[in-house]
Amino acid sequence: MRFLFPKLIHMQIFNRFLLMMLMISSAVQAQEPGDALRLSWANPIGTARSQAIGNAGISLGGDFSSTFINPAGLAQFKTNEFVFTPGFFMNRNKYSYADSSFKGNRSNLNIGNIGFIFSSSNRWQSNRVKNVTVSLGLTQTANLNSNFSYKGRDVGSSYSEKWLEEISFSGISNVLDIFNLAPIGVVQAYESYLIDTATIGGEVRIKTNANASQMPLNQSFSYQTRGGVYEGAFAVAWNNNEKLFYGVTLGIPFVNFRRTTTVEERDLSGNTNNDFESFNFRENLTTTGAGANLKLGIIYKPAAHWRLGFTFHTPSILVLTDKTNATITSNIENYARKVNNDNTRPTSYTYSTSDYIDGDYITEYTMTTPWRAGASISYVFRENKDITKQKGFITGDIEVINYKSNSFSSDVPESKEYLRAVNDAIDNLYQMALNARIGAELKFKTFMVRGGVNYMGSPFNEKPEGASKGRRLTPSLGIGYRDKGYFIDLTYAHTIARDFHVPYFLSEPGVNYPFANNRFTNGQLVATVGFKF
Repeated sequence: MRFLFPKLIHMQIFNRFLLMMLMISSAVQAQEPGDALRLSWANPIGTARSQAIGNAGISLGGDFSSTFINPAGLAQFKTNEFVFTPGFFMNRNKYSYADSSFKGNRSNLNIGNIGFIFSSSNRWQSNRVKNVTVSLGLTQTANLNSNFSYKGRDVGSSYSEKWLEEISFSGISNVLDIFNLAPIGVVQAYESYLIDTATIGGEVRIKTNANASQMPLNQSFSYQTRGGVYEGAFAVAWNNNEKLFYGVTLGIPFVNFRRTTTVEERDLSGNTNNDFESFNFRENLTTTGAGANLKLGIIYKPAAHWRLGFTFHTPSILVLTDKTNATITSNIENYARKVNNDNTRPTSYTYSTSDYIDGDYITEYTMTTPWRAGASISYVFRENKDITKQKGFITGDIEVINYKSNSFSSDVPESKEYLRAVNDAIDNLYQMALNARIGAELKFKTFMVRGGVNYMGSPFNEKPEGASKGRRLTPSLGIGYRDKGYFIDLTYAHTIARDFHVPYFLSEPGVNYPFANNRFTNGQLVATVGFKF
């Protein structure tokens, strides 16, 4: 039987635990590297035109999406414009776990973006600035809607062993402190007898009754996520003599995310006297908050037909609040009767956060997302001030994003040391990733045909052996029609990605933990309608 005694857990093990926390998608602590990945590994939803060319628009401009990509591109507008982009999104997950595969699907309608562009000529003719453009808009930067589940025979450990380690990592040396210091899940497991104390060699230690070393376990994991990350923006751009364009965007991102996690383990041995039959754990997490960032950019025309673009996005500073509640039901057979010498005790126990706190468990903290920088080149066929005579373009972007710069902070003194260790884990687990985009458009008077590819590099520096690399590839095709100040664009983008999911991690050397490889596909059908005014 596996036991843990807090005083025997060394700092080396603690550091290793934190080093792998990124892979815990169902963790009970609010501030984790996994949260940083969820909120920073985003693929912004641009207009249908922008998505059709792989969102490659750093040096191109002339589209509302420039507000969120490179605000300098707004300076190419000479008229006012309104745009609206609804979309239909189809998320599909296929998980491989324990020689079996499981599918999860989620589809939804939402608003990709909406906004206004106002452009006016410069009133001071002596100034080289030809026109000034202002943009006001809203876009979705991350769609977090999904359903998925997987199950199989255990790999030699139990989810409950994670709670044993969390007791140790919380610095608890007295079981009475579990109610004050332990994260959600630990209290429920302790009060339902799933984990308990035992005196070994005169010392009080913590054990789990779901002992995978003594009995085979069937493990089941299920996740339902809802919400997304959105960003409101105010941008200003200037046109310097039709040669140099520059701009700045003030972004106001806000987060609305909900996740329901269900974990179930069941004894497969058939033994009715080994102190464990099953447990079911259900956790509800809601994350909300808002923040701010800046986007800076320039576009330069060195010669006819050619455009160069550069942009830098500052980190977003997000002030977030997590609300969490959880319930566990455990069947521990005759264990409670044995340890309490009381045959009247039940074999099944249910315990929830509502049994010891009023409402949800609330955590407030600050998160800083990564900075990103990009460069781009575009070639415009038949470059002309009269856009009706242009025949098309080809454009490409290179972008770097430093996932290592994710970080958490808190004003709560008890959390500072913990968050410092989490930030160290981020620095080890993440890497600087390279994204690449390329797109093209051919124009036939009022009708346009577009295509592109968006590649997002892996943010992972470390992963379990045998796990898939976290990369995303999104090819796209689109069409457009523009005439007499009105336009409509239609695009289909298909994301193909391979990554992995780890339901829990155990730091003790020699103890295995599971992971499931995931083949992820996301189909996006978006339409943009707009008019000039």
